[in-house]
Amino acid sequence: MDGKQKSIFIRFNMDNRADKELYLKLSEGADDSASLTAYVKKVLEEYFSLNIKIADRQEFHNQMLVAVREEVQVQGMKLVGALLAGIGSGNIPVQQLSTVQNEQRETILPEACEELPDGLSGVLDLIS
Repeated sequence: MDGKQKSIFIRFNMDNRADKELYLKLSEGADDSASLTAYVKKVLEEYFSLNIKIADRQEFHNQMLVAVREEVQVQGMKLVGALLAGIGSGNIPVQQLSTVQNEQRETILPEACEELPDGLSGVLDLIS
């Protein structure tokens, strides 16, 4: 054997259940192949190719998660900025309530609102 060829020798212990099962699987699969050695090479190549594909898919999945998280964060910040800009410029109607005990005035927000105040009507346009 010259320097360009390498060999590997595998011994299966037929008294060992795992070794015996592996050998039987290999020999059953090699029925169509020219030799058991050629079949083992093919199985090993498929195994390593599959592992590379799985690793590539996991990397793609991780990259997609990062991109989605960044986009959600950007869109969330746009929404917060638009809402803050709208709140600062809008005239939100508030009700004044005077308490009899303290004679102080408290500001309360309305419980329900049918539509956005005039200052906030363009907020949705800013974030889309």
